[in-house]
Amino acid sequence: MEYILRHVGAGFLIRRKGNRMRNHFQWIHTTLRASAVVACLLSGSAYGLTAEEQIRFADGIYLRGFHETAVGEYLVLLRDFPESPHVPAALYRIGESYRQMGNQVGAERFYKRVVVEFPDSPQAARAELRRAELALEAERYAEAEALLRSLLAAAAPAETATAALYYLGFGRWKTGDVRGAQDAYEQVLADDDVSPYASYAALDLAAMYADSKKHQKQMPGWFEQAVGAAGTPEGRAEALFRWGDWAYRRGEYQTAADTLQALLVEGPDTRRARDARLALAWSLYYLERPSEALEWAERLEKEPGDPETMASALYLRANALRKMNRDGEALNFYRQVVHDHPASPFAPRAAYEIMVTHFKRGEDAKTLAAAPVNPGPENEADVLWMRAESERRLRNLDAARGLYETVAARFPKSDSAASSLLRLGELAREAGRLEEAAEWFDRVATEYPAHAAAPEALKAAALARLRAGDAEGALANLNSLLVRKPGDEVEAEARLQKALVLMDLNRPSEAGTVLNELVRKNADSLQTARAHYWRGVLDMDREEWNAAEKAFRSSLAATPDAQTASLARLRLAMALQRQDRMDEAADQVEQLLAFPERVAENPALVEWLIRHRFGQEQVERALQAADALAAYAADASWRQMAWYWMGICRSELGEEAAAGDAFEKAVAEPAKTREGAEARLLLAALELKAGRPEQAAARYAAAAAAATDENTTDLRVRAYFGLGEAAEAAGRPEQAAKQFMSVAVLYDDPEWTPHALYRAGLLFGALGRTAEQESVWRELKSRYADSGFARQVEAMPR
Repeated sequence: MEYILRHVGAGFLIRRKGNRMRNHFQWIHTTLRASAVVACLLSGSAYGLTAEEQIRFADGIYLRGFHETAVGEYLVLLRDFPESPHVPAALYRIGESYRQMGNQVGAERFYKRVVVEFPDSPQAARAELRRAELALEAERYAEAEALLRSLLAAAAPAETATAALYYLGFGRWKTGDVRGAQDAYEQVLADDDVSPYASYAALDLAAMYADSKKHQKQMPGWFEQAVGAAGTPEGRAEALFRWGDWAYRRGEYQTAADTLQALLVEGPDTRRARDARLALAWSLYYLERPSEALEWAERLEKEPGDPETMASALYLRANALRKMNRDGEALNFYRQVVHDHPASPFAPRAAYEIMVTHFKRGEDAKTLAAAPVNPGPENEADVLWMRAESERRLRNLDAARGLYETVAARFPKSDSAASSLLRLGELAREAGRLEEAAEWFDRVATEYPAHAAAPEALKAAALARLRAGDAEGALANLNSLLVRKPGDEVEAEARLQKALVLMDLNRPSEAGTVLNELVRKNADSLQTARAHYWRGVLDMDREEWNAAEKAFRSSLAATPDAQTASLARLRLAMALQRQDRMDEAADQVEQLLAFPERVAENPALVEWLIRHRFGQEQVERALQAADALAAYAADASWRQMAWYWMGICRSELGEEAAAGDAFEKAVAEPAKTREGAEARLLLAALELKAGRPEQAAARYAAAAAAATDENTTDLRVRAYFGLGEAAEAAGRPEQAAKQFMSVAVLYDDPEWTPHALYRAGLLFGALGRTAEQESVWRELKSRYADSGFARQVEAMPR
């Protein structure tokens, strides 16, 4: 018995070897026979029996299945009672016995005697029917049809006529007259739909048209008639099985399961029961009921059966376990199929599933080890694909590349072919071979235009060419993508990319047209916000600040992604600055502080925000901006500025200790900025205020060393002045006077030079050096006559 399952090409049809025609008739005429036999009755003929007793005795032997002995007893009746009315019956049963014994010639001879010698007997019609059956079995179809037509023309009894009509249809079917067969079978169903022959006719109709799309709607009705008219439990089981098998092969698994379960309930011991259990198990599996399928598979394994069924049950068991996420157990049963049933059609499938299981679990080395050496043709492409993917993930890129190329070349119609070309493109792109990558991606779109990955491949080709500097090639790819009309979102993304390429090609007018088209045709797209953003960029390039502002606001209103939102806000702030709307610009920049990338990319704008907020006396908001700049700025100079402003803000808030910490962090940065020098000056002032003149002096000296360029001369002046203050506070008036005089000699600062002269003069006076004091006063009044310090000296008593 050979099971051919869906997995290996067909359904659960059972085909028997040998003479199929003979088996067909044996199936139709199967009867129950008595099993108890009295051996002594067969040892010889009985003597002294009447004709009535002789026929009863022969019939008893016949009914017990001892046909050879029965023939002898019927022949005794023909010899001893040639005039008996039982002669026609004896002749007919001799023919039946020979038929059961396989002696077709003998059977034909006695059936013919009944028809010729006793044409009016009740047995004549049945004998003629048997002759037709024998002719059909011997494939003498013309002879059989002549006999059947004669029988039907003679108005045979209804039961015999129904049988004759069935066999007439059967003969026509076998000679290729499908239409004639259908007419005969439908007549059987119309004349006697409860006859067992109606069941056979309905099943034959279903078999004739099993592959006909035109008759699929009629199939359930025929199977239902076959089940209803079946004359025996075996016949009903056969009809239910064929119904379930037909439904299974069509993928109607629920119908298959229901029908086969009915068979097993009604006929658990029929010859079709085991076949039904296997078919039912597979149906349940495909109905996503793996636990039930597993139960039936386990039952089948415990029953004696042919190797093919055992292999199928084991394979099903493994599949069900895998579907239940019990991969480890499934692997064991797949291995058992391969080991115990290597010649079955399930062995290569099991080997393949072992590989698939390892592949899905990400066990790449095991996947490669489990790869079948000679996979089935239906799996060869998949095996190569899994090998390629595993090699790629193991970074054996040359091996992976070769396998992908093999899939694409040898199996261009497989599901993996387009994916292999994509992978080849990705590998080339990863290796920096951008032109090669673009060519692989192009092949996906060219050779597999209907593939789901084709639009993505064209996008990838465009980006590869753009990175390779081939903007025109990228533009061609994007135009090809748009011609395909791949769907709103993909079209929107392609239009956006096309606009960017046009901008790269310095074709802003065309880029603007494409962006406008995107906004118009793809208003609900995720790309709309980006389109508005890039329209704003184009407007800024033309210095159309008001238009740019509107575009950026539209971008923000279109629910952009975080990156686009931050970029749009950044550009909006710049456009507002250009329109001298600084407070509004500051509001926009402030919202960027939560985006480290934007802060890092635009430290000058954040530093501007700090100054602007401080100038507005919004110290807390200035402090927030300074904190963000200190945290996210990549360059030490910007971090130094940020810490300086944090110190200034803390000072303004009266947080002197926190201010000092911020200034310390500013001067610790490896940078040299004006703010760094100022931080040193402020730290020095804090030391002086705390009564630590020596530390203050060191800070002022560091500040002077940091202020060495032209832009920090004023800070150097302040540092030198501070050194004078520190010396004075330390009780060193001569050094202090000298330090103050260095400011006056070296610099002409309108703020610090007159102050330094004034302080030096006071110190010289305190030291009793009146001549030097008078000299300093003259210089002060001469150089800075309008200063407050000169007026103070004029007002001094003489």
